[in-house]
Amino acid sequence: MGALETRFAVGGETLDAGRRGNPTLAPRVCGRIMSMKGRLLRLLGGLLREAEVVEVSTPGPSFRLLQLRVAGGGDVAWRPGDKVQVLLPSDDVRTYTPLWWGADGVTELLVYTHGDTPASRWVREVEVAARLRFVGPQRSLTMPPGPIVLIGDETSVAVAASYARARPGQVRAWLEVGEGVAVDGALAAAGLGGAHVVVRPPGTPRGEALARALPRLEGTVGITGAADLVQRVRAGLRQRGVGGIKTKAYWIEGRVGLD
Repeated sequence: MGALETRFAVGGETLDAGRRGNPTLAPRVCGRIMSMKGRLLRLLGGLLREAEVVEVSTPGPSFRLLQLRVAGGGDVAWRPGDKVQVLLPSDDVRTYTPLWWGADGVTELLVYTHGDTPASRWVREVEVAARLRFVGPQRSLTMPPGPIVLIGDETSVAVAASYARARPGQVRAWLEVGEGVAVDGALAAAGLGGAHVVVRPPGTPRGEALARALPRLEGTVGITGAADLVQRVRAGLRQRGVGGIKTKAYWIEGRVGLD
């Protein structure tokens, strides 16, 4: 984690700040923290990289694919699973996983748009030639060499794709998506067409259908996405004797700005 990054950690993964206190307070507190973080980043402008949006596409109703040209980005030490923290015009900060990073400083972000949030509004409206500022890339989900299995939800497509591109034939991905979420176009655009997709029935807790569908797994396992999905799937795998699991929670229902 970078020095300017906000996280709430319990048991090695990022969790809900309200889980052990007032659950209605956490979204408001986190929202204020993230806006303060954005204002601080804006004041400390020298820490930020700049990029221009050079291409925008919509590979599915709930996804936007942004290609960026980063000023001076050719000398960046990027690795699969790394993140960037984007400063939005609203001073909110959101974290994304680049799909790849070229030697010419060109990179791509695949963004899942859900709900009426500052990030979703921004990415739906962003156009070619727009400029943005961000921190990173920074380490986020680091997997060991060799075959790996990446498990998650709609927000996990990018991290799985970044590893699949870097390790052809060594990555298997399992994703749980909500009923009605069209993910095939985003998977194809990200180069993750071989991912296994499990549809979560309405009213079913996140991760439950996915945990039941998982076969015997070989290779190091990484779980990302919603915090409750991460916890549920990890617990199920541990019961099956799977160890050495890497986790990274990206979001919590009702929370604003969780990394």
